[in-house]
Amino acid sequence: MNGRNQGGRGTGGGQGQGGGMGQGQGVGGRGRMGGPSAGGAVGTCRCPQCGHTEPHERGVPCTQVKCPQCGTSMFRE
Repeated sequence: MNGRNQGGRGTGGGQGQGGGMGQGQGVGGRGRMGGPSAGGAVGTCRCPQCGHTEPHERGVPCTQVKCPQCGTSMFRE
């Protein structure tokens, strides 16, 4: 040897390009908060006191809606 370090000259076999299938969307493809409590445009708000139902208004949680018949906070079905 002539005093130089000759080690560590391998020719790696990796391709350097990922072979994955992409990023997932969570359980069932619904994102972080999948399921009926995740909100959205479709659904119904129901009063637990008198049973009155109304269509869910997107962007407004049912728990913030007061029943027009008895004034109780409604819940999402």
